[in-house]
Amino acid sequence: MGKTSGQNHIKTDLCSIFGKFWHTLNGRGEYKKVHFRILFFAVVFLSGVLTSCGRLNMKIIESGNQDVYNPTETVSDELNTPVLRPAESQAVISMPAETSGNEGEESAGHSNIYEETVDESIKSPGEPPEVSETSGPVPDLPPENSRGKQDVNQDASSAITRETSQGKAEQKSPGQNSVPESVKTAPPEFPKDSASIPSQASEERINIVNPYVRYTYEQMMDESLKLADSYPDIISLDSIGNSVEGRNLLLIKLGKGDKKIILCGSHHAREYISSSYLMKMVEEYARAYSSNSYFGKYNVREILDCICIYIVPMVNPDGVNLVNKGIDAVGNQEAVEAMVMLRPSYREWKANINGVDLNRQYPAQWEEKYDEVGKPASESFKGTAAATEPEIQAMMKLSNENDFILAASFHTKGNVIYWADRATVNLIPGVKDMAKRLVLLTRYQSMPVSEDPAIYGAGYENWFRLAFLRPAFCIELTPYNNTDVPHDDKKFDSLVWNNAKYIGLFLAEEALYR
Repeated sequence: MGKTSGQNHIKTDLCSIFGKFWHTLNGRGEYKKVHFRILFFAVVFLSGVLTSCGRLNMKIIESGNQDVYNPTETVSDELNTPVLRPAESQAVISMPAETSGNEGEESAGHSNIYEETVDESIKSPGEPPEVSETSGPVPDLPPENSRGKQDVNQDASSAITRETSQGKAEQKSPGQNSVPESVKTAPPEFPKDSASIPSQASEERINIVNPYVRYTYEQMMDESLKLADSYPDIISLDSIGNSVEGRNLLLIKLGKGDKKIILCGSHHAREYISSSYLMKMVEEYARAYSSNSYFGKYNVREILDCICIYIVPMVNPDGVNLVNKGIDAVGNQEAVEAMVMLRPSYREWKANINGVDLNRQYPAQWEEKYDEVGKPASESFKGTAAATEPEIQAMMKLSNENDFILAASFHTKGNVIYWADRATVNLIPGVKDMAKRLVLLTRYQSMPVSEDPAIYGAGYENWFRLAFLRPAFCIELTPYNNTDVPHDDKKFDSLVWNNAKYIGLFLAEEALYR
């Protein structure tokens, strides 16, 4: 009705104008017929144009009130919809208003396809040793006591300091791998991981942890002391025991909460990149806590005020020492040289210095675990009995003496997550949904429930599940590249960090809901 009335008004006005011109033309005589025809056609034409414009404007207004369906947005929403925890609303896990601007990099950095060339610096079997190490065993640290006792932390730190000082003295000798000053900052040729910079932090910063090199025990100990000095309110150091050759098994406590989770790396010597990953995690989370910043979508201070993350970065320091420094750095060279070598070089060594594969040592269906070697070797030997090795005894003691809500053991290679085995899959509530959320976060592949104890038995995560009936994950951090030689450490960001930077905070937050 409204549109018809408007058109009638337009026509009436035009007729009035036409009438005035008609009277004018009548007074002019001979040209009136010509002018009449021109004006007549002009009026008809303008009437049609204005009527059409009215219809066009109505269409624009009507379409603006309709919901437009966007299939691209629907697909994106579906892919990014997380699995909610019980009784959790979508708002609980949505991105906070203040973030570090990581969305773009997350999308670009979650590809699991990686074509890597073998590090040219890796020498063929029989290569001359890179360094020598002559220090003897380090005195034991006092046993771990409850958190908050300052005298215990001071004793532990002083013992670690003494050991680190010995390591520094050794590094000064010719031919050894000293920790360069570049440890303080990432090498300039490597792209900085801007997504890990907290939203309130300056881009100009000094990094303590350097993950872009072959990560050694001495470097880890040195950097841990610097981290504890830089962030004393959130980091404390301890030792859970000693390795076969007497190295301290470093424990880093990150957080203030009464609830605890445990993360560990380098059960396998050649997988030492898991150690540098955990050390970088400590630094980045501590920095975000100190500056009261978000890290990605996570409120770090809120989480670490409620949770304490126990981190054992290097379960197998003797094996890592052999991989990165060569046979001349081993205390009992003759014993190691007599062991079975299942791979061509010591760069591919997996076991501890006794030739026992530490992730086949835990008393969780150990008897059923397959052992194709049956004697000390570079890998695969499960030992003469369960839990014979000091590193395993220390990890079990730590786990038994603390009420850890969940655990994660980091390995390489594969970009996959092992989250359950046949022995416990039906005994741990909520773990399947937790695994789905972790897969969504990392873009790693979720593996099926492990069915054969001959294959999955005697690992740390399997023992933790069986002993405590709580979630435990085995996370393979890096892409598989068809070799057992360690990755090129210079590519740490693309190999590890871009996908895995949030895992620690994710697990800590999950623990708050259990």
